[in-house]
Amino acid sequence: RPNPNINGFSAALSCYPIVRQLASQLDLNSLHDLSRTCRQFRANLLEYRSQLIKHTLHCVNEDVGIGKRLPGRQLTSGKVGRCARDMVGECQRCATIVCRNCTIKPPPTPTLRARHRRLCRTCTKAPLYLLTARKRPRSSSSASPPPSPKPTPLVFHERPALAFTAAAFERTPCCCDSMVWLCQSCGQNLRNADTMYIRAWTWRTRYSHYLGGVGTGAGEGNEGVNCGRGANCLAAKTVEHEVDCDAETLALMESRSTENERWKGTSYHAQEIEAVGGGFKMKAKKHVRVGNCVKIYEDERDRSIQYLPREVQGTLRSWCAWCERVIPGEKDIAESVSGFRPPSSGGGSESSGR
Repeated sequence: RPNPNINGFSAALSCYPIVRQLASQLDLNSLHDLSRTCRQFRANLLEYRSQLIKHTLHCVNEDVGIGKRLPGRQLTSGKVGRCARDMVGECQRCATIVCRNCTIKPPPTPTLRARHRRLCRTCTKAPLYLLTARKRPRSSSSASPPPSPKPTPLVFHERPALAFTAAAFERTPCCCDSMVWLCQSCGQNLRNADTMYIRAWTWRTRYSHYLGGVGTGAGEGNEGVNCGRGANCLAAKTVEHEVDCDAETLALMESRSTENERWKGTSYHAQEIEAVGGGFKMKAKKHVRVGNCVKIYEDERDRSIQYLPREVQGTLRSWCAWCERVIPGEKDIAESVSGFRPPSSGGGSESSGR
């Protein structure tokens, strides 16, 4: 009988330059699964087996010698084992190619609910493709602060025509519920960041009660919890923020300054203050972009917040702080099934600040 597996793809697998480029994008497990697709594919790949194994996808730390310390990783013993070739993939956050020996230990299931971040009203109502687009590098900040964007930016309800290769450059929604694949640099401070975010919610929900309800609680004015997307928020604004000024930042500011500006004591761009325990340190003023304030519901004002229940249950769209990807909500899932977004309900109390 005729062989049904002889086609254009099987012919491409018989060409060594093509199959070598294909093997460079696959780990050993994926290459083995490809060879088990059918007998024809196995026969074509078996001829170049020894060469393809050497050119499969490899970890970025594979060239680091055994016993050396990896850059950006804190180890107690300082020893590094051999990198694996059977399970290699991109970090879900920074897209660095790492193996299973260079990823973080899978976190326990209860800690997954702490990764949710609440989105502002603009990011919640915006089409989903605006949150999955590839990040563009921002230009360097100038001396004068850039103008703040409009409070309600223009949002296109109809998705523009994209190239057929656009899906390869988009950031797919979060999949940390099923698999967490993060490198050591991206995953070493996740627990501390989640704890600080929950503490920020608890502090802001009780701040107005401590001051007798003067209107400085969560979601009011500039004291509200910012959007989980941070500077990439669709309604982000530029504010002046004070940060600790190290020696490199101070030297860079002095090199860009004129002769009339002074840097000792107090100036417009930097201030010398007394540090805790004595001594002095410098504080520099920078213009940074921060996300818009998010909503707070009435049932969240008078209780201690351990996690965001609406985002954990999937009712609202949220942002994953681990992989920095969007987590679809109920309306997003219904839109993908039916083709149109359900109308917003009138229930739920919103905060006064937007």
